[in-house]
Amino acid sequence: MKAKLFAISVLLLTLIGCASPQPLVALNNDIIRNTDNRIGVAMNAFPEAGLRLPGADCLLCLAVAFGANSELNTHAKTLPTDDLDDLKNAVGDVLESQGKNVVVIEDDLDIDKLAKTKSLGEGFSKKDFSEFADKYHIDHMIVIDIDFIGLTRPYSSYIPTGQPQATVHGRVSMVNLETNKFNWYLPIASYLSADGEWDEPTEFPNLTNAYYQVIENIRDMLLAPLDEAEVNPHWGE
Repeated sequence: MKAKLFAISVLLLTLIGCASPQPLVALNNDIIRNTDNRIGVAMNAFPEAGLRLPGADCLLCLAVAFGANSELNTHAKTLPTDDLDDLKNAVGDVLESQGKNVVVIEDDLDIDKLAKTKSLGEGFSKKDFSEFADKYHIDHMIVIDIDFIGLTRPYSSYIPTGQPQATVHGRVSMVNLETNKFNWYLPIASYLSADGEWDEPTEFPNLTNAYYQVIENIRDMLLAPLDEAEVNPHWGE
């Protein structure tokens, strides 16, 4: 099951590659397995749940599309994000259970405010994470960056081209704080349609069930490589 989820993640990299120019970097298992390394775990302040209508790409199209999906939009904004709050703690728990030196960083990470690195090229972060080395006494940092939570429905101008889907997507990386090199970079995304009728306002129960499932999928995509790195040093290579 875990290997299957990794394969799905690789496929998603292909599908959303235009949104992220950084290619996938397989998890460096040696870093995870080396108990001398001190690894920080941080997460961004992820957005509130909402609705996106990709393909409704003019102002009038967007207004018409949101008008036609007003109840769906209202419901999307009520979807809870609590089950994502403990992602970094879940990562920390997995690593600590393996005897690793882990620091879970309580403060939300604002990646946009970090200084830019100087043209380090492919495989290196465009943001400078080095300040966290001394601040938290860590060598590497796992960064969880969730950039959308909620529902999406595809459009072509004014016309819907598919049913809405529960959606969560972002990326996870591990950065060497001395060099800003990625020792792991994995887009994580899950999209799931309702099992059965979706258009059941105002609670949209089937879509809501799909939403909780995509959150579980994201957790599995994030944690599976860390579990496998401990038992299989060549997993993901």
